[in-house]
Amino acid sequence: MRRADVAFGIVVAVVAAAVLVIAWQMPFYLNNVPGPGFLPRIVAGVLLLLGVILIVQSLRPEIPEVRAVGLVNPIEAKTHGKPEPAVKAQDFFPKRTVAVFLGYVVSVPLFAVIGFVLTGMLLMAYILLFIEKRRHYGAYIAIVAVPIVIYLLFAQVLSIELPNGPFNTGILGI
Repeated sequence: MRRADVAFGIVVAVVAAAVLVIAWQMPFYLNNVPGPGFLPRIVAGVLLLLGVILIVQSLRPEIPEVRAVGLVNPIEAKTHGKPEPAVKAQDFFPKRTVAVFLGYVVSVPLFAVIGFVLTGMLLMAYILLFIEKRRHYGAYIAIVAVPIVIYLLFAQVLSIELPNGPFNTGILGI
């Protein structure tokens, strides 16, 4: 039995059950479209199921470790039968993750200043060209096409307003 996994499973299941109780009071469908209770019920239900699965798996008895009986060579005796790592792990600092996060932080205020599409193009260019070092024609097409397609999807298909920039004069905000 792994007590930490049992405790985490209980916490996840209890929180999911509380969210499910609250979400059950909201309409699942409203005017033939998903209502405010739609997504919370689905997510809470899945989390409740996963929490229960974690609890059940953690309560199972652990399988005993099988070890060889007999002489052990000196290298295996030092590493307890596991191969010695070829390279020692160095201190890990997620430079790329921090760089992407900083790109998002900088882009948020730009949405209101220059609009969604231009900000999206700048963010895509930053991520693809400077962080991922992708400098081929597909990257340049993605830098231009992805923000425009997302804008058209949200603005035209889903009727969700996105920032157009200071002049409110079109897709590029100019």
